[in-house]
Amino acid sequence: MQNSKKRKLKPQNLLIVLACICLIIGIFVILLSNHSTSNSDSKAKTGNKHYETIATVMIDAGHGGYDGGTVAEDGTTEKDLTLALALETGKQLKKINPEIKVVYTRTSDKVTWPEDESEDLKARVEMAKKEKADYFFSFHINSNEDPTCSGYVSYIRQDDKASEQITEYICKNLSVLDWTHDRGTLTTEFYPLHVVDEQKIPAILFEAGFSTNTKEIQKLENSTNQKKVAQAIAKAFNKYITENK
Repeated sequence: MQNSKKRKLKPQNLLIVLACICLIIGIFVILLSNHSTSNSDSKAKTGNKHYETIATVMIDAGHGGYDGGTVAEDGTTEKDLTLALALETGKQLKKINPEIKVVYTRTSDKVTWPEDESEDLKARVEMAKKEKADYFFSFHINSNEDPTCSGYVSYIRQDDKASEQITEYICKNLSVLDWTHDRGTLTTEFYPLHVVDEQKIPAILFEAGFSTNTKEIQKLENSTNQKKVAQAIAKAFNKYITENK
């Protein structure tokens, strides 16, 4: 009986087979990579939601830069408190409703206008026009010779029904907080205010409290209280805007 011999691949044939295997593996890896990238891109596209802007709110941190505003007994300046409140309110408003665009007159102590009060006020009004804002809200801190004076107050134009309604919502939201009280909503008929009177859009100047009241200023300096105030204002704007869009 004739012995059978095992067929052995010649070296050159073995190299060809190995090359084919490597090629197949390479193609498979490329296809798998492309599939993974495609899925990743798809997730990115679906994850980045696009929101349509239903309104633009400009938030103004009163004073700033060369103008510190009122100064509390402990050295806290009005410009620092108004900036903290403005930024927190913008943050809360965007969180509550991403369809509401938030813009600011300033986001730091650096100001873009000249060191002149008249030019300062004009610049804030012009910024609202440039940004095509639908609403304007300006933060300030009050002061009085009487250190017992406390509470928040809003100033609006006499014929500004939108701002009147928004301030009602703000006061209602703030009423649940135990740190201060409502001093009412006043019109600029007897208290002229450039950043309110020169606007063609709903505009509110909000005095959040008194820097001359030691207890009240300490509460206003508290970040937790700042967040509560910001949320109350943000909710008021969102309520009015969504009701009237």
